[in-house]
Amino acid sequence: MPILVTVHGIMSDARTWAPLAEALYPRLAGVHVADTTRDATLEEMAARALTATEGPLIVAAHSMGGRVALEMGRQAPARIKAMILSSTGAEPAGPGEPAHRQTRIDQANADMTRYARDWAPKVLAPENRSDEALLARVRAMVEACPAEVHERQNRALLVRPDAFAYIGAFNFPVLLITGEHDHLSTPEVHAGIAKAIPDAESRVIPRAGHLLPFEQRERVSELVSDWLTARGIL
Repeated sequence: MPILVTVHGIMSDARTWAPLAEALYPRLAGVHVADTTRDATLEEMAARALTATEGPLIVAAHSMGGRVALEMGRQAPARIKAMILSSTGAEPAGPGEPAHRQTRIDQANADMTRYARDWAPKVLAPENRSDEALLARVRAMVEACPAEVHERQNRALLVRPDAFAYIGAFNFPVLLITGEHDHLSTPEVHAGIAKAIPDAESRVIPRAGHLLPFEQRERVSELVSDWLTARGIL
């Protein structure tokens, strides 16, 4: 039986994939939540997750975590039995990205609580921005992230590799899922990643934005479980 490795996004934690881990747990050898808080590069984050586990893995990753997962696939392809990528990307940093990320770093360093309050609605689908319970869950998670971790993760993303250089060699199945209202990891972005991977498919989930695993928890867990079963992974 494989271990499920969950890899969360920037400013996020185990709450991202908790519903999926709970749904799949009876069919797993265990669950490992990757630590993305201590390393300066995505490559180091990936190596840490691989070192902390043994045997075959199913990797479920969101946003920044998806880029870590891709690096795990590069470093240890024989160990990956399946990969689920939610709301992520594969391209290197663009020319305008350093200034944008520096602004985010400065805002979070000044006041993480205010940053969480302003950031949360921007990454949700329009119909979910008035869901106070959802907003409270997201804000609580972001506020729990130390500002120095947020800065380290942003700087790691600035030196991320171009994953398109190697994902064409992946020999394991990949499921990409994104929200129909995700303006960061758009359906078109995911379609491009799926096209570059030999065995990949891309699904678009209605009524969700960039925080898909929070906005559509039950739907995501059901979709991933059904896909893993259909592919004979679990």
